[in-house]
Amino acid sequence: MSPDSTPRELAKKTSPLLAVLAGIATLLLLRALNAMHLWALAILAALLTETASTLIIEWSVEKFLQRRVKDLSDAISQSSSVEEVRLEQQSLDDILSWANNQLADIKSLKAKDSFRKEFIGNLAHELKTPLFNIQGFILTLIESDLKDEALVRRFLKKADDNVSRMTELIEDLDTISKLESDSLALTLAPCNIIDTCKEAIDGVESKALKMGIDVRLELPDPEMESLHVLCGPVQIRQVLTNLLVNSIHYGKEGGESTLRLEAEGQTVRITVEDNGIGISKEDLNRIYERFYRVDKSRSRHAGGSGLGLAIVKHIIEAHGQSIQVQSTLNKGTAFSFELVNLDAEAEKRNIQLDAPDLT
Repeated sequence: MSPDSTPRELAKKTSPLLAVLAGIATLLLLRALNAMHLWALAILAALLTETASTLIIEWSVEKFLQRRVKDLSDAISQSSSVEEVRLEQQSLDDILSWANNQLADIKSLKAKDSFRKEFIGNLAHELKTPLFNIQGFILTLIESDLKDEALVRRFLKKADDNVSRMTELIEDLDTISKLESDSLALTLAPCNIIDTCKEAIDGVESKALKMGIDVRLELPDPEMESLHVLCGPVQIRQVLTNLLVNSIHYGKEGGESTLRLEAEGQTVRITVEDNGIGISKEDLNRIYERFYRVDKSRSRHAGGSGLGLAIVKHIIEAHGQSIQVQSTLNKGTAFSFELVNLDAEAEKRNIQLDAPDLT
């Protein structure tokens, strides 16, 4: 008999057996007593059969219920234990996850606070230096003989240079603020990048002459007069100017700064390369930070806001591209990025593109 049988099944299985046993017992009694008092024996046999059947069924049901209750109790106990372990493990995982998130937030806040302090310190220094210079020049003029026209002009020129430096800093801060908040309108249009490169070189020519650096333009073909790209013309001109100024500031006297254009299929690669002092591996990771300077004394003496490369990075990324840099100490640095080559697209479609006059 299966231990998992139900009471109904037990009753069905045991009743025939009990009836057979009762019948055999009755026949034996009748035979032994020579069929005397048959009605009494029949009643007695029926009572015995019923009693025995009831007792057996009750015992079977009791055992069945005990076994089921025990199994159920064990199952509940085991299930409760597993669930408690699961809940405890889940709670522990939640706590660890929360702790890790809090730690990450704390590190992020510390980094931001450190950056904020460094930024404010750098900004204060960048503003303080020209202001103190201007103040010094004015005091010198107040205490000097104003009849000396050459002296007055010299100090006024120095004051004007420092005002220009402050103006450049404020304009760069305004530019980078707009770039970071996506409020600076970037209108993509066909642009003759060769003309833009020539304009950028013309803009830094006087600075390059002072530093004794030769700035030159390299084209895919020396006779090439136009190469059209899709870009924000004003912003790309600023990128080229910033990169050229950076190469001049960190160049060597008598050195070179090269602006190179390379048509590479559907893109045009633009590179600004110098043979200057180079950048160390430690500094390469920070050159796009605001106010970060590889050689602080050198770059401040040469001028600049310290925001040039940060602006370059934002503008190039706004074009959906990235700026790459390769540098070797005492050998030079090369910055490069790519723009969509519209001439290659036009060649595929036999379309002649005429760039709009942006002047």
